Amino acid sequence: MKLLFENWRKFIKENQSGAIDIFTEVAANTMSAMSVFKDDGGLAEEVGQYDYVASLASNPDPEIVEKFTNSLYAGKRSGFLSYYSPAELENMDLYLINGHDAGFAIKDGDDIVSVHNNSELRGLGSEFLRKSKEVGGTKLDHFDGFLSGLYRRHGFTDVYAIYQWDEQYKPKNWNYDQVDINNPETSVYAEVELQSEVEEGGERFVQFKDLEHTEETIEVKAEDNFEVEINPNLKANYYRYGRPDVIMRKLT
Repeated sequence: MKLLFENWRKFIKENQSGAIDIFTEVAANTMSAMSVFKDDGGLAEEVGQYDYVASLASNPDPEIVEKFTNSLYAGKRSGFLSYYSPAELENMDLYLINGHDAGFAIKDGDDIVSVHNNSELRGLGSEFLRKSKEVGGTKLDHFDGFLSGLYRRHGFTDVYAIYQWDEQYKPKNWNYDQVDINNPETSVYAEVELQSEVEEGGERFVQFKDLEHTEETIEVKAEDNFEVEINPNLKANYYRYGRPDVIMRKLT
């Protein structure tokens, strides 16, 4: 049975870190990755044909750490995305496409972060996920939305935590774009399994739109049977106004 995480307060306690920083870190990773994957349909070299340079946490290369820092923050949104310091990046495995401001990092040995492309190259999303898995990346985090369906298609189908939006910890400069909670490509709640029905011995999957006027807290199973208590009406409004949940995923 999966654990229930009610909100960010429990996330703070478990991570021994400030909620605002956590929100900002996930927001930075989300916005950076979205800018890469939204142009994934563009022309690109054959997957696997790129030349990478790397700095490993076990043996940092100061020159590559500097290049990665400059590459990560070379884009128009660099002010918003400036989350990891050079000292923090030095303790990660950093991968850059040789000669280009495009790459990703592996934090703590398996956490894929800082996927970015501030170069003239296009269509790098699938390549970065392929390469990151090749070098040990097995998990990632993101705000629910466009990335949900994309990461699912790339094998990150094990939803191991969901942290619900808490307005007091909202990330600075968040874009608040509407997220379609009824679309499986953009939401872990599009189809849910009612816990009450399961307990009575009969599984019943329903579309979220059939629940969203419910104003009481109910237990549901979201994507990958993740158990969570939600107020459907409040949840629908949060997504409508660009306040989705944070999703933690691992490779199956």
